[in-house]
Amino acid sequence: MAVDISDLNYVPTLAVRSSEMNGLERLPAASKDRLQPNFLLAPWPNAAELMRAIDRISKAFPARSFFLDIDRDYQITNIDVLGQQQWLELQDPANCYANWVGFIETVPNASPCLQIAGLSRVEIVNQIAAFQEMGRTFALRIELQRFPPNLGEAIAAVNEVGSADYAIIVDAGWISDTQPSRLRIANLIATQLSGVDAQIPFVVSYTTIPKGFAEVEGVDFVAFDNREFLAELVQLTNRQRITYGDWGSTRPREQGIASRPKPRIDLALRSGWLSARNKPEDWDFDDAAEVIMSSQQWQQVNGLGVWGEFMIRQTAISPSLGINSPQKNISARVNLHLHIQAFYNDGDIRGINLDEQWED
Repeated sequence: MAVDISDLNYVPTLAVRSSEMNGLERLPAASKDRLQPNFLLAPWPNAAELMRAIDRISKAFPARSFFLDIDRDYQITNIDVLGQQQWLELQDPANCYANWVGFIETVPNASPCLQIAGLSRVEIVNQIAAFQEMGRTFALRIELQRFPPNLGEAIAAVNEVGSADYAIIVDAGWISDTQPSRLRIANLIATQLSGVDAQIPFVVSYTTIPKGFAEVEGVDFVAFDNREFLAELVQLTNRQRITYGDWGSTRPREQGIASRPKPRIDLALRSGWLSARNKPEDWDFDDAAEVIMSSQQWQQVNGLGVWGEFMIRQTAISPSLGINSPQKNISARVNLHLHIQAFYNDGDIRGINLDEQWED
């Protein structure tokens, strides 16, 4: 089973980390059915083999197809661990990334992202042929922060194949100022990608979630402009098949060990995040949850009927059973964000019948 390229709705990029997987797992099936995630593969913590990360994806997103790429922001911590060795081996370009091709064959629901670093046009064509023999759709993912010097070879390869069983994902990763990246993406589509057939879907993705919330003393709203840019791109490029992507309200992995942040609650909304935190007044999670629920923006979420909403409510009532760690806050935020963006074009989705009950 492969991603249906003809029917892309929302392509969130998700690292295979506990917060993202927990938030995704607790989504209603109706929400999951509207997602075509791009998972970034890395070893699952404390797991002996790399395949355990695929098992975690399958648990969170069962019986559904997804894109799969290598998480190149992951940092090796112990080369003696088999799973970390296997992750490194996937990045070996020998024989058109034969290790990656072989791994994909063992993951039947995965539509792979091409691995093109160091390859010629002919080698990229050969890799595409291997995936097509498996009956897989695939993606050419262009990371602006790791811009491929052989992009021209990759474009020539997909054009040579001449099929419509792939998507192009343009990913700017984490950015603070969106304007330079927006200009760069628009220019890329108008120049180097202009020769790609109009029927090929493009996915445009980036994240502006704050790296730190130290400035939040009370309640603070941070907007994101991904949707606005998507509409702008359609007009600028006259390319109708541009699909919304983001990072599911998270950001790429970072090096180093961060200190534990002060208790905070984030509320995912249609076009931004509302955060409650107060270090001087020593707010705990329940204090932050109460402030969030008393805000005007809470009415946008009140009645959605998803796990993230319930967790914020539960935090205000019984902190020990609600959000009591930064990881749970992220999971609840991811859960709400994915649900809202999956149904974005449906207008007011409060009170819709999700036809199932999630379990805490």
